[in-house]
Amino acid sequence: MKYLVGFSADQGGREALALGILLARASGGGLVVCTIVPETWGHPSMARVDAEYAGFLEQHARKTLDKARAQVGKLAPAEFMSRSAPSVRQGLFETAQDIGVGCIVLGAARGGLLEGGVTAGVLHSAPVPVALAPRGFAPSSKAKVSRITCAVSATPESLRTASAAHAFCATLQAPLRLLTFVVRDRQMYPTGAGYRAEDMVANQLRRQATSGHKALIAALPPKPPATSAIADGKTWKAAFGSVPWKDGEIVAVGSSNLGPLLRVFLGSNAAKILHYAPVPCLVLPGQSAAEAA
Repeated sequence: MKYLVGFSADQGGREALALGILLARASGGGLVVCTIVPETWGHPSMARVDAEYAGFLEQHARKTLDKARAQVGKLAPAEFMSRSAPSVRQGLFETAQDIGVGCIVLGAARGGLLEGGVTAGVLHSAPVPVALAPRGFAPSSKAKVSRITCAVSATPESLRTASAAHAFCATLQAPLRLLTFVVRDRQMYPTGAGYRAEDMVANQLRRQATSGHKALIAALPPKPPATSAIADGKTWKAAFGSVPWKDGEIVAVGSSNLGPLLRVFLGSNAAKILHYAPVPCLVLPGQSAAEAA
């Protein structure tokens, strides 16, 4: 599998490339490291401003890719390229289509995974899975993908997402963990019955999740192996803290089927998972138009 890394000469770009290297090494695949530069006019101005600007962009792209080459070194096979496009999103999509990559890898904006315009734009219409490196992601050169945790609702409708995550596990040679979140924040409200009623609802959700996990695991191929867990907390942060996370772990989420072109589009719970996840995230595209029909 080829991984397309959207690389920029900043901390987010270095984090994205670190995640791309980790994925490529785990799967025996390769990297396509691409930096996108703005398009220039197709004809020069009288003062040669356009030619000078194009030269500046070319020099910037060359220096940026030199930094990427230095970071990759001999850690993974990689190609390096720059592309002119009206937007980073369009440039990445066109490159992904031309090369036939299996995954796009991006870094976090400095404010968080979903606060950058590039990341949000890619997640709303990506034709392939999107891997997101969290802020501060810096694995060692010997790091491996230890496990993929797939967030599911533990219903039959989650089988598509679980199956896609399981296929990624096979590619990365890592086990799968199914995880259902039981989060009470803004989902359960105390009534006149008090918090005891809220606990009863949470206990029922846990029982349903346990049963749903067993059905999903039974429907998946036996290898790689799959386990399950439940993350319970009064807030999303507390729920994430209620389960253990391994070094080299990745959390996978499925996208909503309501997005443009029925591709990647995040629902509210998936967006919260990406916001609070302490590990890299993998966003799997929604069903295809043919499947929807």
